[in-house]
Amino acid sequence: MPGAVGERTVRVEGLRELDRAFKLYGRGLEKGLREVLETAAEPVKAQAQSLALSEISHMSLPWSRMRIGVTRRTAYIVPLERGVNTRRRPARWSRPNLTGLLLDKAMLPALDANVANVEQELGDALDDLARMWARV
Repeated sequence: MPGAVGERTVRVEGLRELDRAFKLYGRGLEKGLREVLETAAEPVKAQAQSLALSEISHMSLPWSRMRIGVTRRTAYIVPLERGVNTRRRPARWSRPNLTGLLLDKAMLPALDANVANVEQELGDALDDLARMWARV
């Protein structure tokens, strides 16, 4: 399954180099890049949450909520809730297949439906950052 996820990513060529250049230049532009990635992932998050509730049987609200994570090179969505794991009860999952269900029925379809929006959002935001960099 890792191959399937890798095929469904939106890649931005030169993002690492752009981040490095922003850091060298300073003035907080690298923070702007992080915000761009988070903003571009927002429609995917929203649709994944609604798909989780509508497509997965017996899904409850807390388990359908997603959060956006951003690193220097990646924006991703993951479930907000985490399973309980203690020493006395190593894994207390009532649905061990939840990860696969969320991925197959909510997250990947949300990404597929929003690829064009994500590309457009990233393109516009990176153009804005480039104009901002040129002015400074």
